[in-house]
Amino acid sequence: MKKIGIVPNIDKDKDLAVTKRLVRHILEKGCIPQLSEKIAELAGLEMYARKEYEIYEHSDFIISLGGDGTILGVGRKVCQYNIPILGINLGTLGFLTAEEKNRAEYAIDRVLMGDYKKEKRMMLQTSIATDNGRIDGINALNDICITRGLLYKILEFNVFVNDEYVNTLRADGVIICTPTGSTAYNLSAGGPVLKADAQIIAITPIAPHTLTSRSIVVSADDVVTVEINPREDTAFTISADGQDSWSLTGKKVVQIRRAPVYTTIIKTNSQNFYDVLRHKLSK
Repeated sequence: MKKIGIVPNIDKDKDLAVTKRLVRHILEKGCIPQLSEKIAELAGLEMYARKEYEIYEHSDFIISLGGDGTILGVGRKVCQYNIPILGINLGTLGFLTAEEKNRAEYAIDRVLMGDYKKEKRMMLQTSIATDNGRIDGINALNDICITRGLLYKILEFNVFVNDEYVNTLRADGVIICTPTGSTAYNLSAGGPVLKADAQIIAITPIAPHTLTSRSIVVSADDVVTVEINPREDTAFTISADGQDSWSLTGKKVVQIRRAPVYTTIIKTNSQNFYDVLRHKLSK
């Protein structure tokens, strides 16, 4: 009997209507739904409540209800267990989601029948050297962003690839992204779109203060190091997928490399990468 975790974005699934609908469908299919204790209580489905780690560790697959942001959060939590994610779109673009909410049951049935594909998406692993030691174990599916704080003062970055000096950037920030993240903040900042299964990393400055600063694409096996040299004691932010963040000051060193774990995305339709790109970016 399969166990299926459901992780909804409660801001997008009003009154948890879609969550309740899918719980009923999963039960009809002879499977066991698994909800976090908070969601189970809100939905009146306490009998299916589990500890959060139990959902991620002991599900056959996870249903992410929301948009790409929901999948990003789930991906960082589930990657260590190698559990695949089925994304149901309740948002707008939804590059990572398999189906829209009105076809959610269809997508679940396809997975239960084994009629689906799995895409392994590379992730980034980051460490930050601070005055008090290191911050390690930061994973990201989309990107690592280093951005200036509230004060309008640009940052200066020394960028290295495999300890070889690349350039010094003066900009509002810098984005280091995976192919999955290339259609997110990287795209808005003028960076390249990378094919989802490519094994490469893009480095894109944010609002650079020179006409010659451009994105750089390197191998996924390369190690990117960014030395941050802020003016005076200006605060700046380092964020993973725009969700986990650290506010820091002073000179810091950030090292980014391919993570040893992946996020596995379930695809239940026949659209290829270019179909999705053409469809989503034309909206």
